[in-house]
Amino acid sequence: MANEDSFLVDASLGLYLVADGMGGHAGGAHASAMCADVVNKVVRRGMARLVGMPQQTWNDAIAEILQASASEASARIYDQAQMDRSLHGMGTTLTGVLFHGDRGYIVHVGDSRAYLMRGGMARQLTSDHSWLNEQIQAGLLTEEEAQDSDLKHIITRSVGFERVVEADIVPVSISMGDVYLLCSDGFANYVSVDELASLARDHLYSELPQICTELALDRGGDDNITVVVILACNDHDERQAVRQLSKTAADTLPSLT
Repeated sequence: MANEDSFLVDASLGLYLVADGMGGHAGGAHASAMCADVVNKVVRRGMARLVGMPQQTWNDAIAEILQASASEASARIYDQAQMDRSLHGMGTTLTGVLFHGDRGYIVHVGDSRAYLMRGGMARQLTSDHSWLNEQIQAGLLTEEEAQDSDLKHIITRSVGFERVVEADIVPVSISMGDVYLLCSDGFANYVSVDELASLARDHLYSELPQICTELALDRGGDDNITVVVILACNDHDERQAVRQLSKTAADTLPSLT
C-alpha cells in the first residue's frame, strides 16, 4: 500500500501539520507533499513580515497568513492536476498548528484532526469537513450511526480538488504542559476522544504516536496513519517536545527517531 499522507515538523517556525492525500496513489502522495511544502514556504514568508507589524494586529495577520497558505496550496495543486491528466482529481486534507508567543493557530481543511490534551482531558479542536459530519450537524444522523457508516471517506472540502478553498482558522491559548495531537483519519476513525485522553494519561507523550498507530491497526485500520504529537514546554524542559509517526497499514512499525 502506498502512503499518501505527508507531515511537516518545523520547530524553528513553530509549524506542524498533517496532510492526507487523495486521487490515486500517485496523485494523493503528490498533493499531500506539495501542500506541506507550499504551506511551509508561505507561512515562513508571512511570519517574516510579522516582525514589523504592531502586536495588536498579529492575531488577524496570522489568520490571514494561514488562510493564504491553504489558498496558495490549493491553487497550485489544482493547476498542476489540470496540466497532468495522471494527476487529475488529486487533493489533500490539511490540519496544522502554528505556535506564536502564547497562542496556537489551527488551520484546517478536510477530515484530518487536531486534538488538545490538557489536565487529563482531551477535546477535538477541528470540525470534520465531511458528509457524515454535516448530516450529524443537521440532526439527520447520530454519532453512533455515523460511526457504523461506510461513507466515512466522503469529504466536502479539500485542498486542491478545487482551485479556491476556505480553511477553518481556530486560535487557541497555550498552557505549559498542553499536548497537541494532529492525525489523519486513519487514526481518528478508530479511537474516540475519551480513549485518547486515557492514552495520554497512561503513557509518556513520546510513546503516543506509536501506541496510537498500533491501536488503530489492531482495530482493523487499513488506511494510511499519521500522528504528530507536540508538547508545549519551555526551552529548558528535557522532555521530547515532538514525536511523529507516518506509515501505511501494511508497514512494519519503524523505530521513532
